Amino acid sequence: MSDSEDSSLDVNEYTIDDYYKLVKPLLQARNSNTSYLNDHKLLRTLVDFNLSHSLSLKNLAKRELEIGDLIPTKINYIDTVVVKFNAADPTAFAPTTGTPYTTHYAGCFRNKYVEFCPHFAISAYLFSRFHIPDEYGSYEFIFSDSSKKISLENVKLIKGNNKLSAISYSQQHKSSINALSISGLNYKDINLTKLLSTHDIETTEKLASKSIESLSNQVMLNLSGFRNFEEYNLVRNSIEPPQSLLDKIFPFIDEITPEEYSKEMLQVKQLLIMLRKSLVQDMVIIKKKYPLNPLSKSDLFSSMEFLQFLNSVEASNKLDNIINQSMFGPDDDKTESDVDDTNSWPSVIQESETNPKDLNKIIEFQNTKIKNLDNLINNVYKQQQERTNELLRSFIENQNGIFQSQSEALNKISNSINGLIILMTSQNKNALTLANQTLHETSNLIKTIEQTNLQKGVDNTVELLNNLNQIQAGKTGESSQPSTEPPLPSSSSVTAAGSTSATQPTSPTSVVPVDTTPQSQMAMKPSLSTSTSVPPPAQQPQPPQQQQHNPPPPSLPPTLPPQLPSLLHQAQPPQLPIAAPVSQLQHTMPLQTHHQYYLNPSNTPPQHRSNPMSPIPQIALQQQQLQQQPPPPPPLTAQQIERQRALHRRLSRQATTLFEMWDDFKGLEKELRDHDITVTEWLKVHGSSERQFRHTRLKIIKFIEEEAVRRRTSVEYIKERLHNKMRNRVRPWTLDEVQRMLTANKRIDLDDNS
Repeated sequence: MSDSEDSSLDVNEYTIDDYYKLVKPLLQARNSNTSYLNDHKLLRTLVDFNLSHSLSLKNLAKRELEIGDLIPTKINYIDTVVVKFNAADPTAFAPTTGTPYTTHYAGCFRNKYVEFCPHFAISAYLFSRFHIPDEYGSYEFIFSDSSKKISLENVKLIKGNNKLSAISYSQQHKSSINALSISGLNYKDINLTKLLSTHDIETTEKLASKSIESLSNQVMLNLSGFRNFEEYNLVRNSIEPPQSLLDKIFPFIDEITPEEYSKEMLQVKQLLIMLRKSLVQDMVIIKKKYPLNPLSKSDLFSSMEFLQFLNSVEASNKLDNIINQSMFGPDDDKTESDVDDTNSWPSVIQESETNPKDLNKIIEFQNTKIKNLDNLINNVYKQQQERTNELLRSFIENQNGIFQSQSEALNKISNSINGLIILMTSQNKNALTLANQTLHETSNLIKTIEQTNLQKGVDNTVELLNNLNQIQAGKTGESSQPSTEPPLPSSSSVTAAGSTSATQPTSPTSVVPVDTTPQSQMAMKPSLSTSTSVPPPAQQPQPPQQQQHNPPPPSLPPTLPPQLPSLLHQAQPPQLPIAAPVSQLQHTMPLQTHHQYYLNPSNTPPQHRSNPMSPIPQIALQQQQLQQQPPPPPPLTAQQIERQRALHRRLSRQATTLFEMWDDFKGLEKELRDHDITVTEWLKVHGSSERQFRHTRLKIIKFIEEEAVRRRTSVEYIKERLHNKMRNRVRPWTLDEVQRMLTANKRIDLDDNS
């Protein structure tokens, strides 16, 4: 956010009370699950504000800070954090083109009040990045693989889209607007830079210097709430947390050793060791006064070990004194620690008038009930999703059975053709008659299989849609649960035959499956007589009830679940038989097709000739199928899941500003590089539309980078110039208009703001 964009109409003279009213709602975190500010963004905004308040840093300098720029040290035995940043002039925000950047330093002590303390703001935000999951349950940093070296010195302090990208102008601006809105302020009426720079002790000296040794200790003392070193005394610093509790915060720092890591990482290690101790001391206050703060609700600060430590401090009769001397408004909102009580309705009228604090409790109570209802709705939604997935899996299994049946039928036809070729090459005088009969039977088999499998597929799809409609309508019952034998229309003999042969296994003693359907009778007719042929199934009239159970495709419900297309696309016909009756049919059909000649009473061969053609026993066949089934695929690792997520990530269509588009594009590029994903591999997943969209955005990206090289300046400077040129027009330019201008080789003069 540009410092020059603060309201110039604000003539208010702010005090430290105004700054307290700004940061207190952020510490209360009563909106952490709503609006734009979630837990992580809320703590990020608190750090953003505190860096301006305690270190007088400008917005551009804050965006470029890395964790390695925070230097832990001691000044007069006081824990100090020194921030290294680059600037042409500590008092200027936008240096002129060509002005060289120099390194500056600014330091800060722990503040007298925990609400204003920069050490707490930084440590709380870093703690959330390591120990508090996001809304999807993922952690930003995962150090489960001890073989990989930990590298934090180049991680951005104020995170953008990922840990290596800085917060953008638009993200910083949006967070500030929401923070002001939480406090009941309108950003158009507030000079935020002026509000953040207010202090109760005025000083004329500059905080920043060009070396650590030349830092103004007096200014640092004044900004921390004290006048001199003799007066500097933090009561909460007298608390000594147990080492076992400290070891649970940033536990990976024990792996950082001088033999394996650089001095920059050793500096980061000392920083985290210093910050985690002050964080535990500050959390004694935050846990009691701000129970809805994200840190107060975290697992570590809700553990028995921390609660025992907190109880020990309270038992020593030190807690009240620590709170009174470490909070700017210790008596402000006495009921703050009770806002998490949702067991009963709070009393609205205590005396003769309504207390505004009790109204806040009622609002908080209702917000909690709404949150519980949201959780209940989410649970119901997850249950419906699980039931839907089970139905889809059952549907795919049935479809695979149909595909398998189709594949086996094709094998039978192929065997029939091979038998026909053998028959034609033989010297048998009846070869021509048998060949015509085989051709006729093969034609009937093709028509029968086509009609049967089509009927099975339609009935299977209709059954799936009926079950999905029942789930969507909130109906419950046995019909909505997936089963091994799906319900079928009673009058649909064709469908019943297909479902029975695909889902019901025969008993081990059965050799040939018995079927009374018209299809089974047609299939058995060639084995009974050679003088009759099977008529095509299309010539047989279908029962009217069967037609009623098979509605045409236009009448199907349009509300299909989003998982159905992807699951159908991924489903492939299995290469191995999945049901015993189908395999038995495969063994019996060649007997009927190729040996019709021997079934004639006058040409019956000896009995022993038909023994090799008998089906395999059911038990042996099932054992063979179990041995042939491939083992289940191993579960995906966390790294593979992250890679798949990165591979399916798309460029955002909601990025309407230049800064949002830049952050989204660069963030995607960085994520692809982190997971060794090439652009070609990524484009194969998304197709031509994403390729065209990326090409349009790449035009603007290349223009900014080439312009920065040509002018010998930073891309941030070029981005702001182009952003201002797009905005400062009668009708502001859109990103698509800029892209079309660049495609048409039109010149964009950034020095001309007209």
